[in-house]
Amino acid sequence: MMTTDSTVRSEFIAGLRELAQFLADNPKVPVPSFGRSILLHAKGDSDEQKRAVVDRVATLLGSAASGDDHYKAVREFGPLSYEVLAISSQHRRDYEALMSYAGAVSAGEC
Repeated sequence: MMTTDSTVRSEFIAGLRELAQFLADNPKVPVPSFGRSILLHAKGDSDEQKRAVVDRVATLLGSAASGDDHYKAVREFGPLSYEVLAISSQHRRDYEALMSYAGAVSAGEC
């Protein structure tokens, strides 16, 4: 879920600063070797509404939205990225159908 509520934003930004300061003050605490993302999932009643959310955030980020089943906008900050994503309803249904077989078959039974 995402919001522009000023209290939530202030708490989130303060948390990011606190984390950054903690890592700066504790150089023995490991960090990821590769980049990491802050990922927001677009909400909406339809694929078009979710894509419109991504388009709006893309404009705010100064980036372009792209993709098909996974429509997203990304802005990178060094090894970190801020992403907003809309997954198509059909792709979600396909994934849920695939996962409905989870646990039904194992390699040991073949």
